[in-house]
Formats: sequence, structure tokens, C-alpha cells
Amino acid sequence: MGIGKVRSVLFLLIIWRLCSVFVVQTFHVPDEYWQSLEVAHKLTFNYGHLTWEWTERIRSYIYPFLISILYNILHFLSIDYTILLIYLPRIFQSLLTAYSDYRFYIWSKSKWSLFILSINWYWYYCSTRTLINSFETSLTIIALSHFPWREKENNYFFLWIVGLLFTIRPTSAIIWLPLCVYHICTRSKISILINYFLIGITCLTISTFIDSFCYGNFVITPWEFFKMNVWNNISKSYGVENHFWYFLSALPVLLGIEYFTLISSVWRIFRHWRQFHCETILLITCFWTILVYSCLEHKEFRFILPLLPIFIFICNSRNYERKRISELRRKLFLGLFIVSNLIPGVYFSLIHQKGSLNSLEFLRNNLNQGDDILFLTPCHSTPLYSHLHKNVSTRFLKCEPNLNNTKDYIEEAQQFFANPQKWIDENYTKGIHLPTFLVIYDNFQKQIQSFLLTNYREIYKTFDCHFPQKNYGNYMIVYKKNHPG
Repeated sequence: MGIGKVRSVLFLLIIWRLCSVFVVQTFHVPDEYWQSLEVAHKLTFNYGHLTWEWTERIRSYIYPFLISILYNILHFLSIDYTILLIYLPRIFQSLLTAYSDYRFYIWSKSKWSLFILSINWYWYYCSTRTLINSFETSLTIIALSHFPWREKENNYFFLWIVGLLFTIRPTSAIIWLPLCVYHICTRSKISILINYFLIGITCLTISTFIDSFCYGNFVITPWEFFKMNVWNNISKSYGVENHFWYFLSALPVLLGIEYFTLISSVWRIFRHWRQFHCETILLITCFWTILVYSCLEHKEFRFILPLLPIFIFICNSRNYERKRISELRRKLFLGLFIVSNLIPGVYFSLIHQKGSLNSLEFLRNNLNQGDDILFLTPCHSTPLYSHLHKNVSTRFLKCEPNLNNTKDYIEEAQQFFANPQKWIDENYTKGIHLPTFLVIYDNFQKQIQSFLLTNYREIYKTFDCHFPQKNYGNYMIVYKKNHPG
């Protein structure tokens, strides 16, 4: 592959991913902000809010620490404008994604596979978000591109990435366990085990140093994560899905029509597993990972995002299927593939769940010194200080799990949504200071209508989504407190 060709591919990928930074203008999940930007903002500017995961010390600071370096540079240069705080970390993620896409091209040796990965709507939707899952997926692709598939290779670079992945997201060990076992078993040398040990200890030492420095006391976050999520099974409080959810719901959504290609590819690999040696190992890795995740009660699409490039690699291995079909059918498939990714890509990137970001922008532009905000929405349904960048008082409904095993525990958000007026009466009785701004979804207006009419006036309303989840609404509304008298 010529140097000029390599540069042109990388350049196009950088442009493609940089464009997605500005195309994707919607809210996906709270972790996009609350496990990255909000943490980095507090690290840099010494004000903000940390969720219970950080007070319980189960999260690694490495990813927020990297973002905080960008924030500190902006702060040092006195150009820490909010727009830069929002977009610079996403630009950083877009460059990492572009490089990982390029490494996928080097690994797959297939323009078609690269095209499939680049066009995939869910990867486009997530790839430049400041989600730890997006960061993990990019690093996973880079590591796979360096993985020594041939037995005579002794490339240990991938292990450094795997070590980093484990320290920032311990669940990445699920994906890499079968691959590392394969790597060790095909070498059978004591030196390999020594390298695994030394690299693992080095990565754990570095991550422990960074986390202990940021937390202010000694902590090994992978161990704390294991205790909280495995022993105590805290994650189930965030929703439970059936055991086959990943196979029947998540994979069809992530892969689209490639899901049917996957089915035929699995059958082909099963019949000719000796011929498809690499693909067989990857297929075992994927199904092992999904099997483990399926045993966990809480499930989300983004949890298996790192498997997406692997499945695309498997589906388009050597392009056997494409060579056997006619030119007309190939064009029809290409058209259907583009349309099936374009429609959800445009909808979810530009329309679905945009209200929370619009509301924060409106508040940022209308906040004055001494103002405060009350969010009567599902917890963490908006970003906060990373998008306000003003040290104002805020209050939102909490949703911490039952960490202390309190009898008959009901989180604050559940209490509000069960009886909004009762919650208002208990928290804002006569004489209690009312916040300057109040943010709420339209479906709860009527339930606290008398409180709103007496104390507030509507000043901003923005569309959020067509098909709201429970306790959300079609519109998000901002109210401002009436002037006294």
C-alpha cells in the first residue's frame, strides 16, 4: 500500500469524523457527560457535581483526566469558552476514531469493510461522543489491528492497549480473555507470560497513580468496580432486559441489514472453520462476550459497541458473498444499505432527544449572577456544568441506588414521578426559596399546574423526541420565577 494512498485514506477518514462532531447534535445517554465532561470540568475548574460512581470510587479518572488536560490548556490560555469546552473533547474523540477506522482498514485490507464501518449509523452516532464506550471501541480496533494472528509474530503492542482498557473499563476483559488465551496457547513460551505480567502490572500501577491522585487517596478502581457491580449487582437498578435481548434486539439495531449477512457468515465459518481461522477465533470471542453480558440483568446497546467492528470484519471476510452475486443485486444491496443507515443516522443525530441540549444552551445564555436552577426531569437527562460553565446553584432529582441497603428505599426521582405535587409540597413549602429557573418535560405540567401558575411563567419550549421513554416527554420546557409582587 503506497504512502500516498495511506495518507489519502486517513485524511478522508479525519474529515468524515470531524464532520460528525457538528452533525450529531443530540443527547444519547447520561454517561456521555456525567462520566466524562462533568468530571473533567470539576477536575479543572473546581466546581461541579460528581455522581455516586465517583463518590464510591468505582470509575477510573483516566478518560476524564485526558479531557481535563484539554480544559486546562484552554483555561491557561484564557479561552475556556463554553463552546470550546463542549466541542474540543469531541474533536479529540473524532481524531482517535478516524485513526481507529484507518487501523481497521489496515487490519481488514478491505475498502468495502471500511465503507461498512464508516457508514454504520450507530457507530457514526456514537463515535465522536465523549462516551467511554466510544473510547473503548476505538482502542479495541487499534489493538485488534496489532494483534499477532500469525504464530511467529511477537508483537506485544496490543497488550499495552488491552492493559489500558482494563484499567479504565474492567468489563473489557470479557472481550479480550479468549483472544489473550489464544495468544498464550499458540506460543507456549514462559516469556509471553512474563510480558503479560510486566505490562499488566505497569498499566495497573500507572492507572492507580492517576486515580489515587485525582481521588485524593489510594484506590484501585478495577477492584472497587468489581465489588460494586459483581458482588452487589448494583447495575440492575438501572433496568432489566431478558436474556436474549442482545441477540434479538441489540444486534439487529447495530448491524441493520448486515445482521442477515452475519447469519450466513456464521454458517460459512462453522462449515469451513479451518479455512477461516482468524474469523473463527473472533466469532468465539463475540459470542462469548454476548453470552456473559446476557447473564447480566442490565443491558444497553452501547455495551456491545466494541463488538461492532469485529462483526463487520466477520461479515465481510474476503468478500465471498459479494463476488457471487450479480452487479444488479450488488447495487440494490448497496442502495438498501445506505438508505437503511441514512434514515436512522439523520433522525437520531439531528432530531431525537435534542431538547436537553437546546435547554442548556438557552439557560447558559440567560443566566445571571445569583440565579439557580431546578431540574424536575429524570436524573442526569441533561448535561450540567460542562455546558453551563457558570458556578450557579443547581438541583436535580437524584437516583442513587440503595448503597446502604435501606429498608423500603425509594430514590428521589421515583418519589417525584410517583406523586409530583406531593414532592413539591414537601420540598417547597411556604417560605422556602424557589429556584430562578425550573426545567420540566411537558407531560408533567398538569400535575403541578397550580404550583407553576402561582410562581412561574413559561419562557422557553423546545422539541425533544417523538417517542418518549417513561417519565420523559415530547417537549422540554423552561420556566422562570415570577418577580415578587
